[in-house]
Amino acid sequence: MMQFGFDIMAWFNSLPTDVEQAIVSYITAMILLAILILVTRWQGLGVGSKLIVGTIRGTIQIILMALILVEIFALENMIIIYIVLSFMATFAAYTTRGNLDKIPGVMKTSLPGIFVGGVGVMFLATILGIVKPTGEFIIPMGGMVIGNSMGMTALVLDRMWGNAQKQRALMETALALGATPLQATDLTIRESIRSGMLPNLNRYASLGIVSIPGLMSGMIIGGASPVAAAFYQVIIFIMIFLSTVSCGIIVSRLFLKQMFNERMQLTVPPPDS
Repeated sequence: MMQFGFDIMAWFNSLPTDVEQAIVSYITAMILLAILILVTRWQGLGVGSKLIVGTIRGTIQIILMALILVEIFALENMIIIYIVLSFMATFAAYTTRGNLDKIPGVMKTSLPGIFVGGVGVMFLATILGIVKPTGEFIIPMGGMVIGNSMGMTALVLDRMWGNAQKQRALMETALALGATPLQATDLTIRESIRSGMLPNLNRYASLGIVSIPGLMSGMIIGGASPVAAAFYQVIIFIMIFLSTVSCGIIVSRLFLKQMFNERMQLTVPPPDS
């Protein structure tokens, strides 16, 4: 009989104890995922396959990132650390384009916004000495900032495009009366940015009473002082707000060029076209 040279139990036992425990917990957590998929199918939400694919893809991506981070943390090279952040920002823009595939110009409007809002804020925080210039701080905090910028980007673009389709006549009337494209979409942009900030504003208002957010939880689990973790949690919220507002403003301004032509005419098609 053919013998396979790979002994999975021997490999598993060779792993560090904390990794072994994490793998066991991960496998057990699949029970929760199965329950979630059953509930979504029962309710007809139509997201079951996306949850499965997202779990597989997300697991592979984050494990690969963890393996890369081990090497980057050992190097402590700021140039490489910011190259990694730039890659994360680019992938965030690419992901946004994939989720908004029916909207034109998403990549070239979202990339500058996420890059300036995400990577720019991290760079400023590092220069000011707010964040320690090490990979252990910059990469995880950068991931949170870039992730929130990505969410803001998707919300702003989707709202601007959707409202332009639904309120086409109203917008064209405003343009005919002399309004600029920015004036005609100003209310939509402000509402989108406010909506994008609302979940984090709620978490900010209930900080430490209703919930202990991710960064603070991770630092406490990692053995840091809860008081130090609390300060860093407030810092990351301020950075997230700055990055999302900056990102929302930049993306909305750039996206106007996709919605209007040189004659300031609306080019967004009706929803049923």
